[in-house]
Amino acid sequence: MSKPLKIFTLAALIIAAVILLAIAPAILLAAFALGILIIVHELGHFLAAKHAGVWVERFSIGFGPKLLAKTRGDTEYCLCLVPLGGYVKLHRMLEEEPIVESREAEAFFNKPYGKKMYIITAGVIFNILFAVLLLAVKNMTGYHVFPPIVDNVQEDSAAAVAGFLPSDEIIAVDGQRIRSWEEFLEKLTPTAKYPIQVSVQRGAESAVIPFTPNFTEDKDIFGDDVLSADTGLSLYIPAKVGSLVFGMPAEAAGILAGDTIASINGEPVAEWSDVAKIMKRSIAQEEGAPLLQENVPPLTVEVERAGSIVALQATPKVMEDGSLLLGISAPAGSILIREPPHMALYHGFTQTVQITKLIYKGIGKLITGKVSKDNLGGPIMILAEGANSAKAGFGYYILFIALISINLGILNILPIPVLDGGYVVLFTVEKVTARKVGRFARECFQTAGLAMLCLLMVFAMYNDIVRFFFK
Repeated sequence: MSKPLKIFTLAALIIAAVILLAIAPAILLAAFALGILIIVHELGHFLAAKHAGVWVERFSIGFGPKLLAKTRGDTEYCLCLVPLGGYVKLHRMLEEEPIVESREAEAFFNKPYGKKMYIITAGVIFNILFAVLLLAVKNMTGYHVFPPIVDNVQEDSAAAVAGFLPSDEIIAVDGQRIRSWEEFLEKLTPTAKYPIQVSVQRGAESAVIPFTPNFTEDKDIFGDDVLSADTGLSLYIPAKVGSLVFGMPAEAAGILAGDTIASINGEPVAEWSDVAKIMKRSIAQEEGAPLLQENVPPLTVEVERAGSIVALQATPKVMEDGSLLLGISAPAGSILIREPPHMALYHGFTQTVQITKLIYKGIGKLITGKVSKDNLGGPIMILAEGANSAKAGFGYYILFIALISINLGILNILPIPVLDGGYVVLFTVEKVTARKVGRFARECFQTAGLAMLCLLMVFAMYNDIVRFFFK
């Protein structure tokens, strides 16, 4: 690419970014987040290679023709035209690549197995550590939770029998302080030692209530059977839309974050839990018969927006467990919790572990067909979710970046050729068999991996287009 063309292309990209910032800043923030994560991933490979004594010939952000390039030391740093990824070019990554004889000792191919694994996995490790750091920042800057105050006690429930009353404030469980409703529910696990001792504040008085909830069979987000605590206690949550899920009925209907749902099919909505109950009542279904999407009619959803009532039509989506979803989330709680650095970092680590487990479980469900392939999303979905998170606030935006960082790390370590995990498999096979994998076999391996990734990307893009333009 000639110098004038480079300058023109770079100027065009800057102008496009400025225009995008003016008309759709949230989308630009989502794209910025993806760029940062790519840099973090490649930086992991780069620093590990430098530390292991491997010559890094090029550090590139993007692919295709170079827009900017600068050589510092013995490494060329590039910004390329297509910003969908990046790469680190290591000297003689594979046996057939040329070698500079004077720098043979710095060739990646000549390094021992341990150093190869160190360099290859460094990108994934950086993505995971970056997620831990982001979640720690989120925990330190603060997150909103609901106060642990009882709104209603269901008659004849375990809570009513135990002696809970409306307006009780839960302050501790088994002597451990409770700061939010979420923390209280986390204590109610099937494996806990019951009865638990629940300390409550009741006006000017305090009481300790021995409590054993009932447990009922429920489904988790993947449709697996789980035991769920049925306390008989309810929390008041206003029927205000916190955020939207890309490609779901609420977004297609025109519902916005911040809207308050006033009624569904003419039936008033007083609080958040009413939404699901009224939707279920509004759809006729024969007893024992499965609910099918084609049998679900559009519902009239009235929302309060800027002092006015707006009537919209939304058709709930039928999930695999038979539940109905609009694709909205509850508003943030009224209490802001800020954690000290050491606890923020600890919880950032535990949250990353939990998210990683969920992602691996989701991948397994996709492979076995227990989760619909329609749930796969591509770059349009990522940008849309990123834009929604940016609109929802700093905490949501940080959480979005952390989630994508973990996803990027996990995707790259999968044993698919051309990804980091594919190289881990390749070099491990060579280590175990004490033989080099032949060039033809390796090229077949990589071609198959590339084809697999392309098919996956095409399918994800198809899902995005269907969600975005046809639903």
